[in-house]
Amino acid sequence: MQKRILVTGGAGFIGSTLTRFLHEAGHAVAILDNFSFGRRALVPSGVEIHEADLRDRRGIARVIGEVGAEEVYHLAAIHFIPYCNAHPEEAAAVNIQGTRNLLEALREQRPKTLFFASTAAVYPISDVAHHENDPADPMDIYGITKLIGEDLVRLFHLDTGVRTIVGRFFNAYGPNETNDHVIPEIVAQLRAGKRTLDLGNIDPKRDFIHTRDLCRAVIGLVERFDGRFGILNIGTGEEISVREVVALA
Repeated sequence: MQKRILVTGGAGFIGSTLTRFLHEAGHAVAILDNFSFGRRALVPSGVEIHEADLRDRRGIARVIGEVGAEEVYHLAAIHFIPYCNAHPEEAAAVNIQGTRNLLEALREQRPKTLFFASTAAVYPISDVAHHENDPADPMDIYGITKLIGEDLVRLFHLDTGVRTIVGRFFNAYGPNETNDHVIPEIVAQLRAGKRTLDLGNIDPKRDFIHTRDLCRAVIGLVERFDGRFGILNIGTGEEISVREVVALA
């Protein structure tokens, strides 16, 4: 059955893949993006584009009213950790106040489902796998803004009853990267012919998940999650160090 869907950040690294999958499934998809990091070329033909900034409360309310989505996937954010740490006020304005602006607009429209993209950065550094009931203790600005975002969407759910799902993304990789994360940095240095890679500490282990698998998991959660509110990790469940990634390159 065709659904009317809005993807915020739909021209970005993960959002564009999610948009493509939803569009290919036959849904009527609209995206909201300010194109500060996202690229128009990544948006599939036939997808409705709304250029707006989360910090613009009136602009966001206008787009939400025009789209009238049944499902909203909120991925728009400043998510590159070094950038967030260097620009904390901007990160807070987009990731916290911007999310609040979106939620205020959604109070009027009341979609059937809201999906909020959070991050494994809400957890502290650990030698063991993270579970959803582990205490949150973010170590950087990005993680802090996303943890506050989780609280905002939880309160939105309690106030409105809208079915709300929070997905904590682990380390995504894949084509169309819009920031200099570790895997595209490895590829770039190899393509430049470097014999010794400059990557900093390469021993910490991470859970890397391809954007295709990540987006399929998100869509599957929205389709099959039988609760009214939930927080779920989205990763592979397998750890690998950057050193091991380099050895595979």
